[in-house]
Amino acid sequence: MEQDTLHLFRPIKLISAVGERDIVIESVEDAARELLTEWPDDDGESYYVAVKACFDCLHDNAATDSVRSAFVRAAVEAGILVEHLTGH
Repeated sequence: MEQDTLHLFRPIKLISAVGERDIVIESVEDAARELLTEWPDDDGESYYVAVKACFDCLHDNAATDSVRSAFVRAAVEAGILVEHLTGH
């Protein structure tokens, strides 16, 4: 299956606790999937802003960069370490 390149952004690596796998997020779709299925804390304000940003972008009402920024803020809020990668 081919990935929609309209929703790509500069990759972010989520650094997991020992024994867990690190996760690379490189698209709005990746961010939405992670937020909705694997997020450790779905009760923070930044979490809700990030989810809304994902849906807005998927409906062409927000830029991918705004999703990336909101996702990073949600990760920080949840205590997840983030590494900014190069690419795209």
